[in-house]
Amino acid sequence: MRRASDRRKRFGFRAAGVLLLALATGLVAGCGNAADSGKADSEAASGGAGASSEPVKVRLALDTVATGSLQFRTAQAQGYFEKYGIDAEVSNFAYGIDTINAMLVERADTGSAADYALLNSLSKGDFKIVSTLSRETEESASASIVIAKGDDIQSAKDLEGKRLGVAKGTVYEYIWSKYLEAAGIDESKVKYVPYSTPDEGLVGMQKGQIDAVIAASIFIDKFLGLEGAHKIGDLSDANASISSYFVVQTKFVEEHPEAVANILRAVNDAIAYIKDHKEETAQLAFDEVKLPKEGVLKDLEQLTYTIGFSQADFDHLTEMKQYIKDKGILKVDYDLKEKLALEPLRQAFPDLVTYK
Repeated sequence: MRRASDRRKRFGFRAAGVLLLALATGLVAGCGNAADSGKADSEAASGGAGASSEPVKVRLALDTVATGSLQFRTAQAQGYFEKYGIDAEVSNFAYGIDTINAMLVERADTGSAADYALLNSLSKGDFKIVSTLSRETEESASASIVIAKGDDIQSAKDLEGKRLGVAKGTVYEYIWSKYLEAAGIDESKVKYVPYSTPDEGLVGMQKGQIDAVIAASIFIDKFLGLEGAHKIGDLSDANASISSYFVVQTKFVEEHPEAVANILRAVNDAIAYIKDHKEETAQLAFDEVKLPKEGVLKDLEQLTYTIGFSQADFDHLTEMKQYIKDKGILKVDYDLKEKLALEPLRQAFPDLVTYK
């Protein structure tokens, strides 16, 4: 408008048709500049993620018995998925292994699981590891404890001949194995009693069908509330490090690499949010999946959410894979390197990929 006004002052009045043509041309150019500016601002806000394009739908399978999925729930609740052009559809499952099973029957595009359950499943489906989600520390290991019921079990060595509750197919199988190994007890000398949910394990112990369980921090108070239940150790006694990983269907990674990078960006934003909003996160856990707030708050103090993939992550998976192979647990071998798809992670956070 200013240019048109200056032109009138400089050259005088012209024919109305010419003036209207000039105004129309200026408006079109101005709209184009505004659109380009808006697009640039949008791309800058999303780190070049292309959030202004059509949202990509992704089916996220999340577990409900631990705090390992709260970064995804927070990303959805805080609008981070929407910010990065992701239309997230969430489905809830009991354990991490159940999210992997959902991928196997193509009910989900993504899942997450602890190393043991994941390694046992990588040969069964066509999906890839795209990022680490958590790494265990000494503090997080001590947050899960071994709880026994009865005066005749006062230490790990007293577990011989006992019935041990275990969530089948989960990392707790591996933890029990390592815990017994550290205590010098052969696994053939105990009886595993499988259960599907923590509440089922709680009932089993209450009825005297289970003598000991490994309880995550958010369920410790429930188990210790049983008559005669007491702590005999924690996971730091097992000499076992546990990490969790984010996995995506291979087809989805190949067709939507930018969307996978954007999911990781959204989750990374959620991790930053959780650090300063633990109370709100605990409330979200209660509202969505009825996890006890106090237990979640304790867990959040030790849990190490992360995005990235390091050489140490690969070495850890390699070591555990060899362990379960030697134990005869891994039935079908595979090349672990072929199960990695780290390009979306490199695209989103190149500095966080130190695996060569």
